[in-house]
Amino acid sequence: MPSIAQIKHIASLRLPKFRQKYGQFMVEGRKAVEEVFHSGWSVEAIWATTAFAERYAPAYPFEIMTEEENKKCTAFDTAPGVMALVQLPKNKPFDVDMPFVLALDGINDPGNMGTIIRLADWFGLSQIVASSDSVDAFNPKCLAATMGSFLRVQVVYADLQSVAKDRTVYGAYLEGETVHGLQPAPNSMLMIGSESHGIRESAAALVTHPITIPGKGKAESLNAGMATAILLDNLLR
Repeated sequence: MPSIAQIKHIASLRLPKFRQKYGQFMVEGRKAVEEVFHSGWSVEAIWATTAFAERYAPAYPFEIMTEEENKKCTAFDTAPGVMALVQLPKNKPFDVDMPFVLALDGINDPGNMGTIIRLADWFGLSQIVASSDSVDAFNPKCLAATMGSFLRVQVVYADLQSVAKDRTVYGAYLEGETVHGLQPAPNSMLMIGSESHGIRESAAALVTHPITIPGKGKAESLNAGMATAILLDNLLR
């Protein structure tokens, strides 16, 4: 069972400053823990409740934690019953030779970030570039939304201006050229802003081609994850 000190340490990793301080993060949930165990990433410990162990019979080593301990450690309203302590991977530099870049400006919702990471994985992108004030990709709720895709897609936090240099930059707006039938230029970049603020002024200056998703109904907008899915499907098909 985890000690009191371990429980406090695990709970602290809900905050980005402690993830960076200790170089660790927590993965929760049956599928995510199983994937990270088999991924080759450095898993330092796994804990599971007795109920979880009896139901799923995990095929990896773990220690038992009580339901109450799990509730104290979890980042979720309903504790999933299993969690793994994992070392943060070493950051890889941005791949300047990527022919297509997905860039995020001020995405602060962990659910949206996780969905976008999962989408990038679906469309074969190994890296995403995000502004430095975007949500941490190792936020527990973000990790859960990726459904394991965080193992295959790296979020690089960088100055978007440096990444956009010498690229055709498509920006997602409510108004612009329709994405339907658009043939993306070589060496291009798609920029997505947050649902609440859109692409901010500083990043908007980098956009060379405003594009939009034509709609027929009365919804005011799409959230960042939904918009990214539609735009990637059109640009990368």
